Amino acid sequence: MSDTEMHTTDTSVQSLISRAAVWVGPALSLREAAAVLTGESIGAVLVRGPHGRVGILSERDIVAALADDANPSKTVVEDICSWELATIAPLASVEDAANAMLDAEVRHLPVVADGHPTEIISERDIVRAYVRPA
Repeated sequence: MSDTEMHTTDTSVQSLISRAAVWVGPALSLREAAAVLTGESIGAVLVRGPHGRVGILSERDIVAALADDANPSKTVVEDICSWELATIAPLASVEDAANAMLDAEVRHLPVVADGHPTEIISERDIVRAYVRPA
């Protein structure tokens, strides 16, 4: 086993997270959501829906909607976000997070602690762990 393999297997998801997740409301327009992503320099936001429902919206979701001729000023987040979430626990390994992303075919995973998403781990976070191990 290489040093990188040992590091990523032993490294937890929570050790890679550098900030809390950014949340948006379901009625936000795609244009407004894109501005949040750009302003925060992130690729995904969590969506706080009605009755405790949680979704995720990624830049890839926005691009797909625009390719389908969605009006960025009139289409709202709740119409295109994913409400079925693949998630990961904070103490899961980086390898587990990478496998979960591959299995779900996603680039971002909400990190769920005590039943609540608190952060998002991205492909970039995982690549960083493999390429620049601490």
